[in-house]
Parts: sequence; C-alpha cells; structure tokens
Amino acid sequence: MLKNKVRTYSVQQETPKMAIFILNRGKNAGKPLRQPCPNCFIIYCKDENEVENYYWTFFSLWKSKFFHRFLCGSVIDMLRITDLKKILIEKVQPNFENFEKNQILIERLKTVEKLNSEYSRRVQVLEKLRYQLIYHFYFVK
Repeated sequence: MLKNKVRTYSVQQETPKMAIFILNRGKNAGKPLRQPCPNCFIIYCKDENEVENYYWTFFSLWKSKFFHRFLCGSVIDMLRITDLKKILIEKVQPNFENFEKNQILIERLKTVEKLNSEYSRRVQVLEKLRYQLIYHFYFVK
C-alpha cells in the first residue's frame, strides 16, 4: 500500500513545503527536484528527514538509469504516474523500513555526489588551463 500521496504537479496549485518533485518527461524522467517544474510529479512527505530520504533514493535510482525501462512515448519519453506509484510500493518504501541501513546509504550517496562534483570542477579547471596554454602558445607572441 502506498504510504505517501503522489500527484501530478499543477502550476495553479500552491507548492507544498514538505515534498519532492520527480521529473516525468524527457530523458531525465525520474530525476528528483527540490523545486517544481511544469512536467513533474509531487510526492508529499511528513517531515524533512523523509524528504531527504526520498530525494537521495530517487537520485540514486535516476543516476543508475533505473527509470529508462519505464519510459514510454514515441517522440518525448514519459514516466507514467502508475509506474511511479508501483516503484514506490515495490522498491522504495520497503527500503525505508530498515532505517539505519538507509541512513548509511544516503550518507554514502551524499559523499559520492560531493566527490563527483569536486572532480567535475577540477576537470573544468584543467580544460580552462589547456585552453589557456594553447592560446598563449599559438596566439600570444
């Protein structure tokens, strides 16, 4: 049974404070968002801890391309709300029951994402350095 309310986001409705948003269209369908966009679902949460748990769980599933098998559509890929509810019931909620293991996993996922962003920043700096070296070698006399 589904423990959290899941709805399609509407711009006319007020945005809830304790909720995460799941992108439902395009190649990034399944990506969790902190702020809503026109093509997303809302998962209502009880507290900030539950928001963090859902966010990082969906983030790890999205990064591992878990949602690709659920996408449908001939031109624009789309994640159905029924598939999202099924994923919540079968995959996500059972893992929340073992709270301690889930917290350890979330902390590790945060660490990995922090390292990934740091390495991405370093790669960008190295690319700028390469550009500057080539520019000064060939164009500055």
